[in-house]
Amino acid sequence: MRKTIKLIALLLLLALVPAMALAADFAVVRGGRLNLRQYASKTSRSLGKYDSGSWVTVQGQNTSGWYPVRTMDGKTGYMAGNYLTFAQNGSIGTVAYANGGYVNLRQGPSLDYAVVTRVTSGMTVNILDASYEWNYVSVNVGGATYTGYMHDSLINKSTTTATVSTRNGGKVNVRRGPSSSYGSIGSLKSGTRVTVLLKGNGWCQITGGGLTGFMATSYLSNMGTTNSGSNSNSGTVSTRTAYVNNPKSTQVLYLRESPSQSAKALGQYANGTQVKVVSYGATWCEVYVGTRHGYMMTRFLSFNGTYVTPTPRYVYVTPTPTPQVIYITPTPTPLVEYITPTPTPLVEYITPTPTPLVEYITPKPAEPAAPTSGSIITLAVAYGSSSNTINVYYDQAMTSLKATYTGGKQATMLSYGDNVCMILVDGGVAYVSTWNVNY
Repeated sequence: MRKTIKLIALLLLLALVPAMALAADFAVVRGGRLNLRQYASKTSRSLGKYDSGSWVTVQGQNTSGWYPVRTMDGKTGYMAGNYLTFAQNGSIGTVAYANGGYVNLRQGPSLDYAVVTRVTSGMTVNILDASYEWNYVSVNVGGATYTGYMHDSLINKSTTTATVSTRNGGKVNVRRGPSSSYGSIGSLKSGTRVTVLLKGNGWCQITGGGLTGFMATSYLSNMGTTNSGSNSNSGTVSTRTAYVNNPKSTQVLYLRESPSQSAKALGQYANGTQVKVVSYGATWCEVYVGTRHGYMMTRFLSFNGTYVTPTPRYVYVTPTPTPQVIYITPTPTPLVEYITPTPTPLVEYITPTPTPLVEYITPKPAEPAAPTSGSIITLAVAYGSSSNTINVYYDQAMTSLKATYTGGKQATMLSYGDNVCMILVDGGVAYVSTWNVNY
């Protein structure tokens, strides 16, 4: 009996090997033409440029954000991992759009757990377990793979499906890689509905009919998106309205940078302030107050659409105490009495109040409203800057330079912040200093 169990376990393990290899062996170029470098450095010699959608074979592990790859035309070198989308083994989803441009990946299924990394809206995540409110996922950020928990409301579980189609109604091979040179792991009948895990030039990674592998795009028809989950229709993070509800009307509730009472305070808010809750925790809630993102303590939020200021149970009236002993001390007489006349100033200045030459009565102009999402803005050189150009970045921390523009470049506002704005420029999402935005 034990031998039989061991044999079954071994066979199941062997059956899983090809599928496990798939996720590690192949990737698709994303985001424009990507250099194949001789070494793992952006200053290394380029061996060629590859368009978005190009398939590559991944031949090793991540090295400081770079992967050793082999292209379909036989060249070997290194590509930056943050421009590669890797083949998946299981179900996938995309990170829903958030006003801050990112969501948090956490160590455990609650807001009380620490943040592993921040994941940009729109990125693909591999869903490893979706059995409850928090999904256990893996995601590639900056060439490194992270695993952790993400709330179900923060993932759009939309999947692309297609139908296997042949002219003669026959079968189509499912191959081990995105080329006809790879061996077949099985075949699917014409008319079989499959899920498209990853799409590249000429080939798609698919799963269906008990097989996960690669099929030529020419044999797939009726390709479309099937949505599931609470976010699938809107493409945005589902939110819940709450109101600040302090024990006393004179108190304020802090908006914190992270879920900790020692974290930096981003603002103070009085009772009745409306907030949007994107993730709920027993101790902390992740919220937006207007466009400002942060964390508030759950016990000071009301979710019933109202806020209640409690009435104190006791009123304390403390009379002014009467001293038991009254001391009357006479004013002492000084031993020597000095009589000093008031000195006469040598010069007495009588200066009339000056009359201003011009009296300006100018009403304070109203500050212009911050641009809303979708409005057109103009990039401009910041006042007093020594530079005559404007830098835009891939990340919110503005550490990875995306492009440089001169003043007058137009863009679309996605999210306005006190210091950093998320914009759409030249067809891509970027981040720019608020001082460089005219509106």
